[in-house]
Amino acid sequence: MSPRIPKEQHIKREIMLRVKLLYVVFLLVGFAIFARILYLQYSPEGARLREKAEERTFFPERIDGQRGQIFASDGSLLATSVTMYYLGMDFGVDSLTPRRFNAGVNGLADSLSALFGDRSPTHYRALLQEGFNNRATRGYRRLNPRLISVDELQRVRTFPLLNLRPGFGGLSLERVYHREHPFGLLAERTLGTTRSVYDTLLTPHRDSSKQRPQLMLSERGLYGIEFSLNDRLKGKAGWQMMQKQTSRFSTPVESPLNVEPIDGLDVTTTLDMDFQDVASSMLARQILKHGALRGTVVLMEVATGEIKAIANLERLGDGCRETSNYAIGGRDEPGSTFKLASLLALLDDGMHLDDLVDVGSGRLELRRATFRDDHSPESPRITLRRVFETSSNVGFVQAVERRFKERGKEKEYVDYIAALGFDRPLDTGLIGEAIPNFHKPTPEAIKSGTWHSNSISYMSHGYGFEISPLHTLTLYNAVANNGKMMRPMLIRELSADGVPVQQFEPQVINASIAPSRTIDAVRASLEGVVEEGTAGVLRNPYYKVAAKTGTAQQLTGGRYLGEGSGQIYMATMVGYFPADAPKYSCIVSIWTRYNAYGDVFYGSSLAGPVFKAVADRVYVTHHDWQTPLVATRQGERDFMRRLDSAKNHTL
Repeated sequence: MSPRIPKEQHIKREIMLRVKLLYVVFLLVGFAIFARILYLQYSPEGARLREKAEERTFFPERIDGQRGQIFASDGSLLATSVTMYYLGMDFGVDSLTPRRFNAGVNGLADSLSALFGDRSPTHYRALLQEGFNNRATRGYRRLNPRLISVDELQRVRTFPLLNLRPGFGGLSLERVYHREHPFGLLAERTLGTTRSVYDTLLTPHRDSSKQRPQLMLSERGLYGIEFSLNDRLKGKAGWQMMQKQTSRFSTPVESPLNVEPIDGLDVTTTLDMDFQDVASSMLARQILKHGALRGTVVLMEVATGEIKAIANLERLGDGCRETSNYAIGGRDEPGSTFKLASLLALLDDGMHLDDLVDVGSGRLELRRATFRDDHSPESPRITLRRVFETSSNVGFVQAVERRFKERGKEKEYVDYIAALGFDRPLDTGLIGEAIPNFHKPTPEAIKSGTWHSNSISYMSHGYGFEISPLHTLTLYNAVANNGKMMRPMLIRELSADGVPVQQFEPQVINASIAPSRTIDAVRASLEGVVEEGTAGVLRNPYYKVAAKTGTAQQLTGGRYLGEGSGQIYMATMVGYFPADAPKYSCIVSIWTRYNAYGDVFYGSSLAGPVFKAVADRVYVTHHDWQTPLVATRQGERDFMRRLDSAKNHTL
């Protein structure tokens, strides 16, 4: 019989057995953990997991460079970027406990209501409570759609819950560069927008089988200098490595991958904001006074082609706003202002200003088409000079018919007009420039019907093709510049921190559009339009103006509606001043419906006053043009006399 083991020893042995078993278990678990660590450290799967962990903890953040500024010609600031923020809150941060949230929500709601002033504290409390209740599925919420400034941000940092250190109170900011325009809406369409160009261009159409039409660019608001020079203005983006602290809060860290952003270049334009102001204000006044639809004004420096002012306004309710750049991007039949081109062609072909032209009664039937003048002619036969001064449609049709059509030189006339630049864009550097709708007597055009037997007759007085107002002004500017045609320019310089990077010099499109004798004759004729013709509204005793009026019917739905059916007219005044030593050229075009307000739809009566206001403003800023007042007394008496006689002229 074996000896009996005491109970105490039995218990002790059992305990030791369990301890040994636990040691073995712990040892096995330790080996398993160690093996897992080795696996994660050195196996391919471990490398992938480490990369994934790094991606979750560290990430590169794009940092845009400061967008360049836009200046007027005198250095006045036209557009600049200001740092602003969208105010948001991350309700998912761990430190935002229910107790802390409930303690501060009322004070935060009161503060947000006082800051934005758009909602009551009760409304903001409900918004905050809803965000906190749904923090598990949607932690971040933007608290208001309005941007806040840097000064307002300092105030926000004192609000309850948002005044805790970053990452703990839930404050979350979205930084944006907001574009500010110190001159408000002046030259709005010319300066343009800052919306991302490439994002818009690369956004697919909702139907992936179709390409986005080019028109979508203007529909999305992309235009002007901001759009056209976007690559130079935006600079180059940099990268900053960030480390996540919470779902919405990260801190920058040092990394060899960090790349400093490069700020965009500054742009100096040719605009003079004093002239821009008077052009915009006077155009708006005239549009509203006469119930017109829209209008444009461009003021250009003769010698350089620099655009000093460009206004484009549309009547919207009781006010006006720039909605489209009609001057550069618009395209219409120019009407009588184009008679300058026909006059150049006629004189260059051998006609003289004193040659007589048969205008009959002011009405002409020609190959089933009717051409008429807006006024009765002084005589059945008048000189080419008077044809131009009185803007006779019949006179130009007859002269061009006799000189070109009947002599089989129709193509020569069209080629001459095309050589003046009316068949191609002006290449101003702005995206969205209008391409002329210009036709030539080619076999294809004749077959398709875009060129017919009366095409040259319509073209002779500005119909049957479409160009921009800037095309018209460029021709008149060339005449003022003794035949040298300059390319219109808006950009003078690109610079970085005040140091020029690229300077733009005036460009000559055509060194001589016509012989000097032809230019001299045309300039005399343009002065005659003001002194003895349809532009008498511009006569004054202080400086001489050379100009031409135009009142062109516009197609609506492919046809002319007629005077009783709301026919749209484009009233234009275009010319240069001072006539004896031209410094500036100007065009004013205003679109209106027939008889909207009386009969103010002619170029002289509708566009003329705006032209005169702009010219007067320019005149008073150039003291070298002005003569002592005593020397102008006789001029004032002559001016009043001629003004009285001008009432007898049909404008």
